[in-house]
Amino acid sequence: MADSESLLKLREVQALVEIENILKRTFEESKKLTMFDQRFVDGRSSCQRVGGFAHHTCHDPKPRYQLSWEKDLQGCFEDLAPTDVNYEKLPKEILRGIFEYLEPSDLQKVILVSKCWKSVADEPALWKDFDLPYKCRKSEVKFMEFFQKSISSKLQNLWLENFSFQLNDDHFKNLLSLDLNCLIIGNIDLFNISDEYLAVVVNNSKRCEIIEYDSELKTTNGNSINVLGLNKLKAIFRKMESGTKLKSLELNCLSNYGKKLDLSFVPSITLANAFNKLESLELCEVKLKPDQLKTIFDNMSVSTKLKAFKLERLNFDSVDIKIFDMAFSNFIELNLNGLSLDKVELIHLAENLDESCKLKTLILSDINVTEVSPRLLARVVTKVSFVGLYSVKITVDQLEQIFQSICTSSSAIKQLELSDIDDIAYIREMNPETLAKGINKLDFFDFESVGKDVFTEDQTKAMFRVMSQGTNLKMLGTTYNVKSLELMDNVKKVDPEILAEAIHNLEEVKLDMESSHLTMPQYIAIFKKFGHKSKIKKLCSQEGDINL
Repeated sequence: MADSESLLKLREVQALVEIENILKRTFEESKKLTMFDQRFVDGRSSCQRVGGFAHHTCHDPKPRYQLSWEKDLQGCFEDLAPTDVNYEKLPKEILRGIFEYLEPSDLQKVILVSKCWKSVADEPALWKDFDLPYKCRKSEVKFMEFFQKSISSKLQNLWLENFSFQLNDDHFKNLLSLDLNCLIIGNIDLFNISDEYLAVVVNNSKRCEIIEYDSELKTTNGNSINVLGLNKLKAIFRKMESGTKLKSLELNCLSNYGKKLDLSFVPSITLANAFNKLESLELCEVKLKPDQLKTIFDNMSVSTKLKAFKLERLNFDSVDIKIFDMAFSNFIELNLNGLSLDKVELIHLAENLDESCKLKTLILSDINVTEVSPRLLARVVTKVSFVGLYSVKITVDQLEQIFQSICTSSSAIKQLELSDIDDIAYIREMNPETLAKGINKLDFFDFESVGKDVFTEDQTKAMFRVMSQGTNLKMLGTTYNVKSLELMDNVKKVDPEILAEAIHNLEEVKLDMESSHLTMPQYIAIFKKFGHKSKIKKLCSQEGDINL
């Protein structure tokens, strides 16, 4: 529609006509626009409520002239009696939605209001962030007082670290009946805790993380100990073997001196039975013997609940890589970090994943994959929905093949993250069209963390040109790390109209507005596109988010 036709249509709107007539009135006629009291109509009171006007407040005076769409109230609808709002009758779904915004300290008060509110506020999901109060870590008296209150049963998260007093069995007795969502055992002296008590608390949790540190701790009598020690670890795994509520276990060692969390003394079958009762397992900087690894993976290949598995910096010397063959076929998520595999082992692992892969998530970190053929690596990567390649040594031919394969109809990959690639120049050497088409076939692509000036000018222009013609991308970056458009390499050199068309094909866009990486014509083109077949649902900035 031409601009002149639009103006004619706009002038025909009744509301604008009436407003225009009011503005055209002469000074004398404007006197007719005096205010009148709606309590009186034709000199008589229109309010029928008992008690007279002195006992209530009626509507404020209104203009005698009213626009056609404004309701002309002739009486007073204000009720003298207070509105009876019964919050008990609110559906539980509404109450639950409101309570989700409350902190645990507020929920403690809510459960005292009524039985109805208590039944909703007692739901464990609302207490998912409830951790042990800080004062209970600093005072033994406060700790004991807290567990004498019924509210202690709501505890969901417990981090055993940074206590100002030494824990003993009297303290741990209060933890035995807890149904924790997350338990983290950090740098803490548990010397005075019985093995059985610790095993019960760990196995009553849904998720547990055990972290060993470099430094040895000192007990009150001056003896040096490790965080857990042999007997406590054995007790935990034996309890897990016989029955556990644990779904996720993380074993880690934070060391700058090559120290590892030593599990070599735990019987192989005990470890195997314990691990196979979990749904998620992370073994980071853990010491295991070859026979333990073989027993663990043999059992996984027969029967396991494990769906997510992470291996970080494990020593596979004297271990036949074929022990992974059947085990890996059961996993949904696989994270391999810093594994020292030779060429034969790495190719065998890739072939195994290619043949029997059911993975939805694959993360490779700090691994040299240059010996794997480009086609084999591309097949493995494009069979998985989410792929993260972090600090991976890779060739330009392998990257080219991956992005070519992404463009095929058989590709299942939806999200690709590249971070700290060993040689950024390899990405800059890629064909701009291949890179652009591959990126726009994905739902999410994380690129910023790779480094500065990752993409050449031609690559950036090709990326936005393809995006302007249609894209699967929902945003630049990921849902948990949306990338600012201004920080995109060479974005300033993209044609404003092409950039605007491309950006409005996304669902979420982040504009910092303070950076000089975009030109004024680019900003103007982007904002002029709003309302014209834009797919943008959310606009993010440093000042906040706007849902469109």
